[in-house]
Amino acid sequence: MASCLDWQRATRRPATALPPRSCDTALHVFDPAHAHRLLPGRRYEPASATLAELQAMHRQLGIERAVLVQPSVYGFDHTVLIDALRADPDRYRGVALLDDSLDDQAQRTLHDAGVRSARFNILSRFGQPFDKAAFRRQTARAVRLGWSLSLHATAAELAQHAALLLSLDAPVIVDHAAYLDPEGLHGPGADFLREALARGHWWLKLSRLDHRSRPPYDDVVTVMRTLAGLDATRMLWATDWPHPLYDAASHTMPNDADLVELLVRALPDATVREQILVHNPAGLFGFPA
Repeated sequence: MASCLDWQRATRRPATALPPRSCDTALHVFDPAHAHRLLPGRRYEPASATLAELQAMHRQLGIERAVLVQPSVYGFDHTVLIDALRADPDRYRGVALLDDSLDDQAQRTLHDAGVRSARFNILSRFGQPFDKAAFRRQTARAVRLGWSLSLHATAAELAQHAALLLSLDAPVIVDHAAYLDPEGLHGPGADFLREALARGHWWLKLSRLDHRSRPPYDDVVTVMRTLAGLDATRMLWATDWPHPLYDAASHTMPNDADLVELLVRALPDATVREQILVHNPAGLFGFPA
């Protein structure tokens, strides 16, 4: 089991202030008080990242809204997620994991707590083969409650399943910029993203780009700028705090203010940033006006 690098707890204030109602659309809560809920045989040992610590980090960054994602190490036990969502229902929305162990009543409980999307791990490095039948079954359940579908995969993996994915009749969110790097901007995975975004109901999260880079992240400025240039009205942004699966050998743990400043460097137009930080997530996740 891998131990994750601890996140930088002394969050700086970014050099540029974020607009009111800015939203961080992917982050996780790991509560040591619920350590017994972690899966045995999990892929990693998370660092402590409580709701109170999340709120303190967001106050420093100037973020007022957040979308909390169910971590894979809790499996389908959503207790920690539900407790966090209920702490501030106007400011928080959630992304859940679905499988047959969760009946319709359990799904309704998630919805009432603020879940508005279901996440599907297509990413092959997770070690699980992509089960198309289960995917169709669970996406149908998500759509019945009006949820979006969040896809965790590389751009190349998405392209491999293009026929199935482009047939989805619901809002679709691609997590973590589909793990594109500068070399991938002109490959088949990037071509798939262009086609998907042109359909008008697909969204892309500009997040975790630092995972594939090192400060000052100059190489991923181009990636972020190119992707946002496809259609800024279909972009989202996230910290992915507390940055699970970062290790000291391969990664540099960012101060979360670094990620805000990376966004500002890549997208210097304040109107474009407000579209991505405020208006896009407000409509997609149903935050109050």
